[in-house]
Amino acid sequence: MTTPHELEDAVIDAWPPAEYVDLDGWGLRASGGPTKRGNSVATLNAGKALSLDERIAGAEAFYRERGQPAIFQVGPAATPAGLDAELAARGYRVVGETFAAIADPSEVVARVSRTYETSLATSASDAWLSHAGHTSRFRDAYEVFTATLARLGTRCRFVSARSARGAIVGTCLGIASEDRLGIYAMLVVPELRRRGVGKSILRALAESALSERMRELYLLVEEDNSVARALYAQAGFQELFRYHYRISE
Repeated sequence: MTTPHELEDAVIDAWPPAEYVDLDGWGLRASGGPTKRGNSVATLNAGKALSLDERIAGAEAFYRERGQPAIFQVGPAATPAGLDAELAARGYRVVGETFAAIADPSEVVARVSRTYETSLATSASDAWLSHAGHTSRFRDAYEVFTATLARLGTRCRFVSARSARGAIVGTCLGIASEDRLGIYAMLVVPELRRRGVGKSILRALAESALSERMRELYLLVEEDNSVARALYAQAGFQELFRYHYRISE
């Protein structure tokens, strides 16, 4: 049975930042770009050398030196105890409420059908990069996106869905973490949302996971994305835990 700590560890591992500094077990991450995941404190494994005040001060100094706000990722396995309450008391506000969900790939295959042609590759085509990078939230930080892909290397699975005329209508990034496959950066053209593109992509990733003998799929979806949450529930994903970020004002 997957624990929240195990999955949070996989999530941290699946999005390697441009810069990583260990602060007595905490991971200080800085990458630039739009994602909080690559620009926040990973708070799983706090050591005992620093007090909570000292470690928060150290994190704040790290981000201040880089001209970024201090952001802390806080989930059920965050350490030390009392971190979330302390950040709240210091005026850190909550952003990015997120669900982490898992599924058996065979269950996903059984639940969803492929209505669009899909392809999966271990290297990104120009067409995939154009859609996934230039038309997404990374459009103003394209180099940050491609640098993350380069750090991931052979762990990436690049999925494309195409229309009957061959145009890309959806893309997604699968990231392998030992016996898990994470589902990231799903992007469907607006006019075809709720038309089966997402399901076709999920099936392709589930089939890939089965062929590679991976036991689990996982994904992260923000609480306010009700359309995506409904899709993933239909596909057999079950919530394992929730997390959020605390950001300095």
